[in-house]
Amino acid sequence: MTTVNRQWRVARYPQPDELIGRPHFSWTKDSLPVPGDGEFLVRTICLAPGPAQRGYLEERQAGFYGSPIPLGDVMRGRGIGEVVESNHAEYKVGDIFVGSLGWQDYSVQQPEQGEFVFSTRVIKKPVQPLSLHLGILGQAGGTAYFGLSEGGQIKAGDNVLISAAAGGVGSVAGQIARIKGAEAVVGMASSDEKCHWLCEELGFSAAINYRSEDVNEQLAQLFPNGVDLYFDNVGGEILDVVLNHVAMQGRIALSGFISTQYADAPRVGPVNYTQLLFKRAQMRGFVYFDYWDRYDEAEAALSQWYESGKLINSETIDDGLEEMPESLASLFTGGNRGIKICRVSPDP
Repeated sequence: MTTVNRQWRVARYPQPDELIGRPHFSWTKDSLPVPGDGEFLVRTICLAPGPAQRGYLEERQAGFYGSPIPLGDVMRGRGIGEVVESNHAEYKVGDIFVGSLGWQDYSVQQPEQGEFVFSTRVIKKPVQPLSLHLGILGQAGGTAYFGLSEGGQIKAGDNVLISAAAGGVGSVAGQIARIKGAEAVVGMASSDEKCHWLCEELGFSAAINYRSEDVNEQLAQLFPNGVDLYFDNVGGEILDVVLNHVAMQGRIALSGFISTQYADAPRVGPVNYTQLLFKRAQMRGFVYFDYWDRYDEAEAALSQWYESGKLINSETIDDGLEEMPESLASLFTGGNRGIKICRVSPDP
């Protein structure tokens, strides 16, 4: 085992509207940490960059993400790893562990301490590649699963619309909607290539290129009876357009608002929110970790669908811890497709 621990540390905070990336982090090397009593050492295998990680560096996001990570600290990030040394009776060498590992090769974990303890776990039945437990069998899959079932109250026969459908959560949500018996599943994406991928490989009924097509016109054609369930990952102007097409008793599940979350301009609320009243519709926000005590339920369903071939692995891999700043940046540029994973070291 190496004696060096490579790390990305926070060098400066991004300005509003500034693309997160390499200039905001510093690449350092430290000695391998040593676990104390009741602790264990985890070798990072894969990390999962997510839009929320930009929020970890913003004072404006403090109400949701907590205080910004202090300058000079290791960048926070969720990952999967292998326990390689343990002074804790419940965590054995060789266990596969999911939790907040940080952007580094090795981390000391204190299972009874820290603000993210509730969302750590040992994988009981690891599936290869282990990155699946961060993707369709992990947070991306769980967010899609509970977002549809709890946030959107999905029913067989629903006409479903997914924004950012070629992203990590969206690409899984559309597949689950199809599996759940939706009448139609339409995705919105930023390129013709992504739209083709959604329909030809993931089984979406149709897709809209929101950059080159008139979204309002396309929604009128594809949803003549309205959108029963809208799984929203972006917010902003697209949400406002979709509100004009919501069906009677329609539901909107709010998963994210990446289009406006880090904008410098003042935020303006939806103009068409009155449609919620006219159509007796509902709009509900949800957070995956609110359902953490039901994770086994989601994992069992997702695993069954994956093993049967109904749920397709939609991840894309960046190779090397060195690539983490660019991996995160790609989520904000439209350059990513599917669940973004950064592989740090090989599966055991």
